[in-house]
Amino acid sequence: MQHSTTLTKTTCISALIIGVLSAAFAFITKIPVNAIAAGTISIVIGIVSLFIGRKNIDDMQLAAAGIFMAVVACLVGLWGIYS
Repeated sequence: MQHSTTLTKTTCISALIIGVLSAAFAFITKIPVNAIAAGTISIVIGIVSLFIGRKNIDDMQLAAAGIFMAVVACLVGLWGIYS
């Protein structure tokens, strides 16, 4: 296992925070398309940070949690469109 650098750790924690914020935004917004857009952007950021932190499992877990929350944001937006 390789130790993570400060940049790697910051990137993966940022992906988690952005994913949580996009999920919270998806529940707050009245426009479902905005929730899907925020979730999609968060997924892209999460995938990039997952690639950056691929050598440390702890960093990968943070990035994966951010991706999961971003997927929740997309699903909330899709639910708003189709209901």
